[in-house]
This record gives sequence, C-alpha cells and structure tokens, in this order.
Amino acid sequence: MADFEAKKLIKKSADWNLLHLSECLEDRHIKHCIAADAVLTTLNHPLVICQLYLAVADEQLEDALAVMLQQGLQQRPEHDTYVEEDATIAPLGWPGYTLEWPHASVLAAGVSLVPSSFWHMDLSEASLSKSTFLHPTTRCRFPTRLFYLDSLISAVVKSSLESGHNRSIARYFRTQYHYLVHWLPWQSPGILLKLPPCDKFFVDLYGTPLPPTTRERVCLNRQQIQLGVLTVENAWKSMPMNFIETIKKIADRKQKMRRKAAEVG
Repeated sequence: MADFEAKKLIKKSADWNLLHLSECLEDRHIKHCIAADAVLTTLNHPLVICQLYLAVADEQLEDALAVMLQQGLQQRPEHDTYVEEDATIAPLGWPGYTLEWPHASVLAAGVSLVPSSFWHMDLSEASLSKSTFLHPTTRCRFPTRLFYLDSLISAVVKSSLESGHNRSIARYFRTQYHYLVHWLPWQSPGILLKLPPCDKFFVDLYGTPLPPTTRERVCLNRQQIQLGVLTVENAWKSMPMNFIETIKKIADRKQKMRRKAAEVG
C-alpha cells in the first residue's frame, strides 16, 4: 500500500526519464529506494531534482551499476562540490557511483547510486516490505515518509557528531532534513505526531536556533537513545529547557515581526 500519492502522474512528469530508472532496478530485484529531491517533488514540493539519488543495498551496488550502464548511462567523476580531500569520511564525495547521460547538458540532472548504509536505510528484505513501497501506476520504489525522516535524522546526527565527515555532504543531509520536516505538516497534517519518541525528541528541538553546544547535545542524546543507553525521558531532563523555551519565544516574536513587516510592505 502506498504511503503517499502525488497529485500528478509520475509518468507524465518532466522527471520520468530519471525516475523510471527505479523501475529498471526493481525489474532486476535490486533492493533500493529513491531518496533526496525526488522524494520531496513526489510529495508536491516545488523543489527541482538536481540529482537522482538512489539508495541501494550495499551488497547490490555493483549490480545496480551494471543496470544503469545497460540503460545507456556512463560513469563520471563526482561533482567538485562534494569533494573534500581533508575529510576522513567520504573525501571524494558521495560513496558509490555517479552517472550521467552521454552528451547531457552541464545542468542536466545525473544519477547517484549510494550505499543504503550511508543513507542509514535498512533495505534488508524484511525492512524493504514495510519501509518502502511501489508508487501507484509505476514500479518506482519510494521510502515511507517516517522511515525516510528517520534515516535523515540518523544521517544528520552521525555527520554532526563524527569528526572528519565531509562537510558538504553533511550540509546536504541537513538541508534535506529541514525541507522534509517543514513540508510534511503541510502535506500530511498530524504525521509528525506519529514519530517514535526518539525522533520526536530530535524534531522538537533541532529546529530551534540553538547554540552549537546545545544542538550537539540534541544529536548526542538522540544517538544514545538509539543505542539504548539513554531513555527519552532522561534525554529531555538533560536539556536546558528554560533556556530553550526562551529562545523559542524570541524566535517566534521575530517571526511575527517579519510577517507584520511583510504585510505592511
């Protein structure tokens, strides 16, 4: 059963030449799912797909590459944007494979095959059936919304806490997280209430304009909850809530002032 539906048929979208590649992987029984911009656009977000990211089960990455090459794509070096040679994690950019169509425009979207473990997605057979789905009218495989949000939270937490992480990729994860967590309530009211307690803890606090050390504490607490060494209740107790509530009130006041200024203007 589909976790979400787009208002327009995917096959009639301008991005079908990219999205149909998921069908090609599905036909070869390659465990994967669509990620990043393409998830948001299918949720009717106005974002443009700059690159199709396909999270692929680590052990099937080479098979996925073979399928892409059979479809006429060719490998190319990673964008300089994501190359960070002084990083110890992903210094050469996204792990996996980057591909493009031959003779494509410089601005044309390409394809990135990324190990699912890097996206913090469990694409084992058991998880695949409950955490992903085939979109109606196609065989494109998408993640369920809460599964995808959980994976982004894990990616943000790990890239924030681990020293030496590729900063450009870490920034990309944070951007995707913010896009999704701000869009979901408009697209699916009440869905964030269905989050597991550890993710709700993160979502409730991470969007607040906190000092770096406090934001790091949010990430660390969420990681420790996942590891089972900290309860959600104790995670909340460890946070300086009076300070955080004051920051939230100031942020809300500034937002109201900006709205009034925009209305007057």
